This record gives sequence, C-alpha cells and structure tokens, in this order.
Amino acid sequence: MTDAPRFRAVALDYDGTLTMGARPDDDVLAALADVRAAGHAVVLVTGRILTELRHVFPDVDDHVDAIVAENGTVVSGRTGHRRLVPPVPSVLEDALTRRGVPVRGGEVLLACDAAHGEIVFEEVHRLGLDCQILYNRAAMMVLPAGASKSVGLRQVLDDLGISPHDTIAVGDAENDHALLEACEVGVAVANAVPSLKTRADIVLDEANGAGVAALLRGPILSGHQTVRPERWRVPIGRHLDGTVAHLPGTPANVLVVGGSNAGKSYVGGLFAEGLLELGYRVVVIDVEGDHTGLGSLPGVLLMGGPNRLPTPEEISAPVRRAVANVVVDLSMLGSAEQDDFIASLLAVLEEVRRETGLPHWVMVDEAHRPFGVGDASRALLAASGHCLITWDPVTLRPEVMSNIDMVVALPPRPDADSAGSGPGGDTAALLAAWDPGVGGSAPDVDPVAAFAELRPGQALLVGSDGRVEPITLSARRTSHVRHWHKYARAELPADKRFSFRDRRGPTGQVAANTYEFHHIVSQCDQRVVDHHLRHHDFSQWALEALQDAALAADLAAIERDHDGDVATARMRVVRAVEHRYHD
Repeated sequence: MTDAPRFRAVALDYDGTLTMGARPDDDVLAALADVRAAGHAVVLVTGRILTELRHVFPDVDDHVDAIVAENGTVVSGRTGHRRLVPPVPSVLEDALTRRGVPVRGGEVLLACDAAHGEIVFEEVHRLGLDCQILYNRAAMMVLPAGASKSVGLRQVLDDLGISPHDTIAVGDAENDHALLEACEVGVAVANAVPSLKTRADIVLDEANGAGVAALLRGPILSGHQTVRPERWRVPIGRHLDGTVAHLPGTPANVLVVGGSNAGKSYVGGLFAEGLLELGYRVVVIDVEGDHTGLGSLPGVLLMGGPNRLPTPEEISAPVRRAVANVVVDLSMLGSAEQDDFIASLLAVLEEVRRETGLPHWVMVDEAHRPFGVGDASRALLAASGHCLITWDPVTLRPEVMSNIDMVVALPPRPDADSAGSGPGGDTAALLAAWDPGVGGSAPDVDPVAAFAELRPGQALLVGSDGRVEPITLSARRTSHVRHWHKYARAELPADKRFSFRDRRGPTGQVAANTYEFHHIVSQCDQRVVDHHLRHHDFSQWALEALQDAALAADLAAIERDHDGDVATARMRVVRAVEHRYHD
C-alpha cells in the first residue's frame, strides 16, 4: 500500500547506542553523513555532561545538527547553547562529597556510580530536594524533577521545525524510555536493556553502532518501509466483542463513506479529535461548516466561515511553522468558488508538506469533488495522511481508491431509500468493487453482507489487509452540528425554507436559513409564534429541513411546555437557535 512520509530527523543516544564509550567508528560516522546529506537532521541525545562528551568526541558538532546533553537539560545547536532548567542544588554535591561519594557535576545534573545509590537517596531525602534519580546501566544521575531526554529533544525539534512524529529515536538504556516514547518510532539496539526492548517499536538485530548504521541505511528512515506503532492508533469505538477499535494515527489514507446524514462528518470529527490528542498536525477542509466544533480544542485555529477567508498561503503559515492545526470553513462560498479554493489550497499544502513534512493529515469533506476529476492533487495523494469524506465514492479516481488503506462505511438512516447511497453514490457497491491494489489482501468476510447487518450508531471498518470489522462508534469530545454555517447563512432550497403563518394563512415571511429564522421569530407577531408552537412546526422544520435532531428535540420540548406564554416561549426558541448556530 502507500508509503509513510519520510522521517525528517533521527535522535540517537550515545553510550551503548552510537558507540561503546569512545568516538564512533568511521562506518557509523559515514552513515550519519549520508543521512544528513539526504536532508535528515541528526540529534545526539545523551546523559553525558557536554564537556565530557567533547573530550572523547572532539568533532561531535561536525557530525550532528544538535546535541541534547545531561539527560535533556542542556541543549546545543543552531540556536546556541542553553540550559533548560536550573541546576541541582549545590548542597547535594557538598553532602555527597562529605560522605565520600565521587561526584561529577555538570551544568545541571550530578553523576556518580550507581553503587552509591543508597547514599544518594538518603541525602536527597534528608535535604528535602525536589529531584529525580535515574539509572543508566552502572551510572546514576540526579536531575531536577521533570527533566528527561524527551523534554530536551522536543525543544531542539522545535528549534529545527520538526515534529516528534517525524522523528525516529534509538537508545539502549533505562534513561532512554522517555526518548523512545516521545517519537513516532522508538528503536532499541540489540544490546539494549530488556525493559527498553519490551517497550520499543523495533528491536535491531545488531548492537550499538553497527545496528544504528544498518537502521540509517535501511528502508524505514527513508519511508520505503511503513511502521505503524500501536501506541499511535486513534480509538474511534468498540468491536462487537467490546475491544477497542482504532484507526491508524501514523499517516495512512482513510476513506469515510456513507449516504446523506449517515454520520460521515461525525466520524471525521471523531478521528480528528483523536489525531489532535496524539499531537499530529491536521488541516481540515470543511465544505459545509460541519467541523467548527473542533475549534474548541487547544491548538486549533478556525479560518473562514462568517469571517474573512484567508488565502491558501495565509492558511499554510501556521502549519508550516507547526504552531497550530487549522479548520478551513468554506461554507460561505458557492460550489464553484469552493472547488477553485480547494484546488489552490491542496497545491499549497503539497508544497508545504514537501518542505516540512506537515501537516501529517489533511481531512477533506466532499472529497469526490477534488479527487474525482482531472489531475488536481495527484501528487499530494501520492503520500499518506489523508482522510477523505464523501457520499459519492464511485466517482473517486481509480488511483485514489488504490491508495486507500482503510474504509469506514456508515449505514444509511432507517428512513433512507437505498443502501448507503447519496445522489450518484453507493456504499455497498464500493465495498463490493474495492480492490486495495498492490500489497492488499482479499477480505476475511464478505464486506457487503457485513455492511447490510449494521445498525444506526455502527460502522464497518474494511482494511486493505483484508480486515472487515463492525464497530460501535464512540462519543465525540466536541460539539457536532451538521452543515453549521451552511444553515446559518447560506440559503436552503425553496422547499426546505420555513414559511411563517398564523391561523389565517401565510404571512409572506420566509426564512431561507437559521439566521433569517432567528431574526423573524424575534420580530414577528406573537400570534404567528403561537400558531407554530401549537402545531409543532419549529421542531419539524429543524428535524426535516436542517436534519438537526438535537435542535429539534430542544424545540419540541419548548412546544410541549407552551402554555400560552408566548413571550417566554419565543425567547426560548431564539436562545435554542443561537446556542446551536450563532454562538
């Protein structure tokens, strides 16, 4: 199937990983040079005191792009040399020296032989210090609380403009756990301690420098071999046996498909929430305003909608700098304007990805439009990291479908007139015809039969590896309102608009969207409001025209409670619409 994006950095421990204590041998240094020449950054992440490292490896700065020393507390690189935390209080070094413990002091940490561990613990406790003690095989380090290799590495990666999700880490010892866990792929050399091998995503066949050199020259770093660690999976529901169901967080290509109002944007938002929680960078191209609820999450910018729509270049700026995720709301544009804007935005994102590796994921609603005709976005889709959402999958180009790793198929609503279809689309037909292409496998069971058994609230996961898994979807963290801004400002078809009337007949006032509905309800004669409340017209319109069951339920409750106090009921209707569409 599709290849994972090229990794942009490799983070390497020193002692026991890159070398056994002396300067790395020539073959290892040659591998580092080749990796850097190919555009990858090399970061050395060590527990060593920097002056001691440079004593045994004087030309270290010629072979790496940055150094994280003293177990994440001191960094040295293109932004200069700096200490990230205050040093361990000197009173501890004095106390240990008085008790005969040979101590080496760095800019931040204290180091000694692990054989003195009991004395170190006693003195830290006696002095009441907020310190942590880490082991590195036969060595012991005393560090400020919270310090770790992962903290220092993240600082250096920020300086380099690289995400931990675009980084491979390699280590061997107890103090490398945090390093491996922080990066997309964590690798243990063959001589690593057992606990690190257990936690690593990959264990190399060779020890220390030889193993590292083989990794650097192999297919994983270049992206020709895909590794998808289970720890980066996104939970989206549960299998029928109660176990957790996942989608891949490591960039892949996912297709979400179903008929009108089947819950496609709900699933897309659920997936996006999980990706954001795992720290992936995401751009959502939101045609109907369905995903604005994601803006309540930290680190997410909403662009467009009722506000000025930035240019594609302006949208890409926070993505390029890795400072934010972006939801691009195009619901205020006409269809032709949307298509032109999406084509331009995808072209810009393709360029940004080529330069920075970001965003990790691009989510595209109404994906049959940009990916169904012409050559637009062909190069972008050649990489992984796309969630395509559509009601019309049969119009997607063949090369798009051959690059799909996972299909999420949603059943039709109980009142739908065909099996999961929208105009021109058919989910069951897609499942019957989908050929996952080179490297794919035939499904374990008939996906069409499994799809036919789905109930509302369920979905079918069909993988290119042959998996066919019915699941029950999880609840969302953020609010989800279908076609949020579309129904707020854009005009509904004539047969979906709300026509106001009283007991004598139509008043001539017609609301083409929720903005106009809100305005008219606020201003019209109270006899008009009373008429619609008594006939339950407000809730019926919300359910049938807006397809908003939550608003319909709120309005139905107001209609049931109506006891002739029109002023109070009118205020409640207005507030309900404001809460759903105009906050």
